Amino acid sequence: MSEFVTDTHPLIWYLTKDKRLSAACLEIFQKTDTGEHTVWIPAIVLIEVQYLVERSRFPQELLAQVYSLLLPPTINYRLFPLDLSVIRAIVQVSAAVVPEMPDRLIAATAVAANAPLLSRDHKITAVPNLTVIW
Repeated sequence: MSEFVTDTHPLIWYLTKDKRLSAACLEIFQKTDTGEHTVWIPAIVLIEVQYLVERSRFPQELLAQVYSLLLPPTINYRLFPLDLSVIRAIVQVSAAVVPEMPDRLIAATAVAANAPLLSRDHKITAVPNLTVIW
């Protein structure tokens, strides 16, 4: 079983069946649904989804869908807390390369988890020692 960390947009695009989701990410999410992989959802991703719902960018049901992936806890989708491992890893994600703090925290989560990151963010692809899948 492989482990991955997801950025906000791939998760949303998977749940909303958005055609912008890459084939590679779609396959990873589909295999996660069948128990073949684990996708870590960084805590900051939940906060971003909440923010987007509050701003009426997405319906409230999207937040319920994300929660349904995590509750009850499974090995398929897991919440990665904003903990000391992420805070320590953030020094490996330069603000000069990735200026937005939520994006830095997502990248740092992937570094802390030692797992590839599902993301289309071109700035994040420049982070050393981080594999990005799109």
